[in-house]
Amino acid sequence: MATAEIIPRAGKYLTFQLSRQYFAIRSECVRHILPAADIRPIPDRLPFLYGSVATNGRLIPVIDIRERLSLHSRTLRSNACVVVVALNPSCPVTIAGVIADKLSEVVDFRRSEIRGATAQQRIQGRPYGRPKTMLEAEDLLTRDQWEQLRSIVL
Repeated sequence: MATAEIIPRAGKYLTFQLSRQYFAIRSECVRHILPAADIRPIPDRLPFLYGSVATNGRLIPVIDIRERLSLHSRTLRSNACVVVVALNPSCPVTIAGVIADKLSEVVDFRRSEIRGATAQQRIQGRPYGRPKTMLEAEDLLTRDQWEQLRSIVL
């Protein structure tokens, strides 16, 4: 996964928890937030594909990135949700859902608060809150895995 290749970019980020870890994704990529209860299982699915969810009259893939991030897998919590993100037009899939155990907040990170693939707010020069790993939606899977998703779900 290419989290270390993220170019520090100030702006608004949606922060969320996944297996007790904190992550941030650019809010401009987020299209919807749906309850995880809406996920439909897909038989004979790929390891990273959790299922699909209907939004705006079409089914989109829902991916579970825990294995890819080497996080502990577990059953979905009752307050889990699907963060629907728009992907770069060069990506084989244009929209996908990402499972989040718990949404935190939208944070406006300044450039000075971003170090590599980690961001942490600072108030009066001191760290505030937990550090968040910054994610780029297109880098959540490899290009081949995005191709596989396109052939299965779409």
